[in-house]
Amino acid sequence: MEHKLYLVVFNYNGSKYFKVGITSKTDVDKRFKYAKIKYGLTEFKIRRSSWFKTKEEAEEEEQSLFNIIIDKFPENNYVDKNGKHYFHNKWFSEKLNGITEIRKYNHEEAQVAYEFIGENGERNHKDLFA
Repeated sequence: MEHKLYLVVFNYNGSKYFKVGITSKTDVDKRFKYAKIKYGLTEFKIRRSSWFKTKEEAEEEEQSLFNIIIDKFPENNYVDKNGKHYFHNKWFSEKLNGITEIRKYNHEEAQVAYEFIGENGERNHKDLFA
């Protein structure tokens, strides 16, 4: 089943964040419909998305993007006690169901994600099968 890799930017409790993820939904906005209402996500913007033929393909590209950002911006990563770096660098006291892999907004990082998504996958669903 086809999946999208996406980049969204939003405000939560007065701070700006970005999230990279995958979804099987045609409209990324619908994936966040409930969360925007329940958690009061504001200034929510879908910056970019691209299609992949399978969930596995989308997950592989998502992980590649995480690794690029982790490697390029190590000073912004969460690092555990064993020295392992993670993409997500923000946790909220209130668990936002279905919203993980969140980073504090950094324009350079978000731009890397924007460009990666534009260069990988297909912009239009119909192009997957062309």
